[in-house]
Amino acid sequence: MIDVDDAEIRRLESVEELFALAGDDYLLRTDASPEQSLAEQGAAWYAADGGFAFGGSQDGPGLVDWLTVIGPPGASGPLLRHVLDDLTRPPHGISVPRGTDTAAAGIEVAEPEPWDYMVFDPAWGVGLEVQPGEERVEELLPSPEADAEIGDFLKVANPSHSAKPGWEAIQAWGVVRGANGNLLACGAYCRRSGGNGYLASIGTHPDARGQGLGAAVSGWLTRRSLDRDGFCSLGHWHPNEPARRIYARLGYRTTHRMLSARLVG
Repeated sequence: MIDVDDAEIRRLESVEELFALAGDDYLLRTDASPEQSLAEQGAAWYAADGGFAFGGSQDGPGLVDWLTVIGPPGASGPLLRHVLDDLTRPPHGISVPRGTDTAAAGIEVAEPEPWDYMVFDPAWGVGLEVQPGEERVEELLPSPEADAEIGDFLKVANPSHSAKPGWEAIQAWGVVRGANGNLLACGAYCRRSGGNGYLASIGTHPDARGQGLGAAVSGWLTRRSLDRDGFCSLGHWHPNEPARRIYARLGYRTTHRMLSARLVG
């Protein structure tokens, strides 16, 4: 255990220890698999004063491509600084609670992008109502042809989409087509390493907006996730009030207000 600015920061060794500390934090539960050891997941996890830092890499255990910190913004800076100093190499970028003073921690970032993490949990007792137009949503499974079609469509419907066609995490697409078979709306159902589902890359063609297709796709995808997962989550760029209203009407709640940025240097 290491003392940094009066905060005890330690590297976690076991999944059991992580879940005992994490409680009901959805972001932590989403990104850690209870069925594998932290070493098997190739992950680095740290804890301090109710905050956590975590990340993983395909290059090997303990290496981090992207580092995420959650917890009180005031405690996130010291935790972030310590973890960056402890890692073998710096990650490409970071995600931290909005309000974290990265400059005070001596960390220079670029291209900051605020976003909100939202969750739908059936345990809250909120039912998922069928959305108008949800019967029009069809499943499109990943394939080279589907990935090419979706990729071209998202360039127009949602240029800042997060889940890129072809990613292994994407389990299926929900799509709505017009009378001539052209795509009008789409969204991805994905699964994280922790086994919980999330929605991503939801987009509606500009000519088809205002018809409720985004809500229909989101409802369909959420229902698919809840048939398989404990809860469903999503992230959306902030501010995006139209999207936030759609998700809130479905029953999603914002649990984390985050900011992501590329590390400089």
